[in-house]
Amino acid sequence: MKRFFSLVLSALLVFAAVPFAVLHGASADSFDTSTIYEPYYILVNAETPTVSYRGIEKEADKQVYPASTTKILTCIVALENGNLDDMVTVSANAVNFGRGNSLMGLQEGDQYSLRDLLYGMMLPSGNDAAIAIAEHIAGSTEAYAEMMNAKASEIGMTHSHFITVHGKQNDNHYTTVRDMALLTAYALNTSSKSKEFRKIVKTGDYTTTSGPREIRLTNSNRMIADMLPTETLQKPISCLYADAIGIKTGDTTKAGKCLIAAAERDGVTLIAVLFGGTIGDPEYNDGWNDAQKDKYNVKRFNDAAALFDYAFADMVHSVTFGELVESGLKSTFDVTISNASKDDSQGGVLKAYADISKDAVISVMQPDPKSKVTDLKIEANPLITVSYAPIGEGSVIGSVSYVYNGKTLISGNLIAERSVKEGTAQTDITTVENSPSDNSSMPITGELIGDANVPTLNPDDVRPIGESDGGCGLPSEMKWLPIVLIVVFVLLLIIVILFLLYLRAEAKRRRAAARKRARQRARQSGEYADRR
Repeated sequence: MKRFFSLVLSALLVFAAVPFAVLHGASADSFDTSTIYEPYYILVNAETPTVSYRGIEKEADKQVYPASTTKILTCIVALENGNLDDMVTVSANAVNFGRGNSLMGLQEGDQYSLRDLLYGMMLPSGNDAAIAIAEHIAGSTEAYAEMMNAKASEIGMTHSHFITVHGKQNDNHYTTVRDMALLTAYALNTSSKSKEFRKIVKTGDYTTTSGPREIRLTNSNRMIADMLPTETLQKPISCLYADAIGIKTGDTTKAGKCLIAAAERDGVTLIAVLFGGTIGDPEYNDGWNDAQKDKYNVKRFNDAAALFDYAFADMVHSVTFGELVESGLKSTFDVTISNASKDDSQGGVLKAYADISKDAVISVMQPDPKSKVTDLKIEANPLITVSYAPIGEGSVIGSVSYVYNGKTLISGNLIAERSVKEGTAQTDITTVENSPSDNSSMPITGELIGDANVPTLNPDDVRPIGESDGGCGLPSEMKWLPIVLIVVFVLLLIIVILFLLYLRAEAKRRRAAARKRARQRARQSGEYADRR
């Protein structure tokens, strides 16, 4: 019984610990870079693409081969210099590729729109599409490469030189992972064509809408789309990542297995550049079939997901509403009541306060780990729904929501601090003023928006530290795991208590039975003695 009780107690302790571990996530104090398989890598915030996040980089300025990640530059140059609706005629040169090349599936003489060719180049990494695009815009691949180098120089890629438009091996075609992070940040955020670029690289599957035949295209970035089954790999490993927004894979013998990945959460865009996978790995055999290669193919996607999970968790900081108010966040608002009595002591100006607990915890994505959460420019957006007297003290007259980077952090009702008697009815509209004498040290802006009765906290807008969104990390469906485990813990505790009560009752029953048998033996012994 003691051994059984010890085992049950151990199980309960395990179940009790797991929910809290899931809720709080892994420690984000440091990242074990030894787990990164690729020899060249960098993790950056797209806002500062040349500076690694918390120093997570290795050989970031060493000259390396970019393979098909080259097509990021090919794509942005085409978007900035071409017309997506132009029809492009495919030349014989564009389809002059042998086995071992990644292709869109074009044939000589085909005519497809530039839009379709860009999808064909960026999703399945079509070398044929890259040639057709370059010839259409610049007349030749050589002239197009000059345009690529000019754009690279304009962006600030000082350690890169491009010879080909598709990234096939050429010893004079090189870059660095830091330069490629800079290029990716430009393509995602700075270019005049960033919106179209983002749309292309985030697409999982695409079917051409022009040309002599439909071609179905699947993204080779497995954080965006699952790999299609092959004859030797019926169930490829899934590496989908809910926050992923691109970008591009690459793979040649000298470049190794490369990936430039990007993910976006709560307005923050991260870029991970990982080059050189399998290079120098004595265990890897390029002659393996797809099933044998798959565990190596997914390492770059796993590593990118791990880097994103770490950085996003590291950026999430929690603060109480009270701490924000103490730092200057506005929590009371002046409201002019247009039909207030002329005898009103405050001239019809009513103060309303946010009915939000000072202990309410707010989680904020803060990209700069050096700054304080209380320094963030959180917007206070009040909405007044009751604008005329009579108004009673403590009554709800509207609501207020607090927003950061377009996301509502917390919201609550606006409560009248005092009563306001009715005077002569007027038709003036209600105004809300941000009084400079009341908590105005923190920059707050906003319009009158929202609903009157809103919850104090919107859990869908708050992401606990360490929470992951699917992919090779923690699936988004796992957000219910802590609740499930807590329920299991409670049920196990109830079972143990019932079991202990059962043992106690059984022990009492056995003691009573033993006493009864003792009395019976005593009576039998007395009767035997009497007979003698």
